[in-house]
Amino acid sequence: MPEANYQDRTQAQDSPSRPFVLINSFTPKPGKLDELELVLEASRDRFADRVPGFHGGRIYRDIDGGSALLISVFETEDHYRSWVETAMFAEYHARISDLTEGMGQSRIEANSVRRERATASATCAC
Repeated sequence: MPEANYQDRTQAQDSPSRPFVLINSFTPKPGKLDELELVLEASRDRFADRVPGFHGGRIYRDIDGGSALLISVFETEDHYRSWVETAMFAEYHARISDLTEGMGQSRIEANSVRRERATASATCAC
């Protein structure tokens, strides 16, 4: 049996789309948390009007200073997939990668948990 499309597993084809939410966790290189936070914030603001379907994001720092989270919201998973295929994303991802030792990602839709979890080498959607 062919693998089902994500949309087929989580919602009926005729149901309205739900927001697509990404939670990216970052382990910054030593001494790079402040710079990482600045890059994430500036990029989020720059992408707000330039990335179709991007609804914004929030950055959170761990109290101990050892990690950061970025929660990004896209109109649909297709908007997210289109975004990660752009040259603008590739440049952004390279910059983030230079500041981090590792990344993790969880992908969810509003009101449902996605069954797939990305690994530390996953693409960041920041």
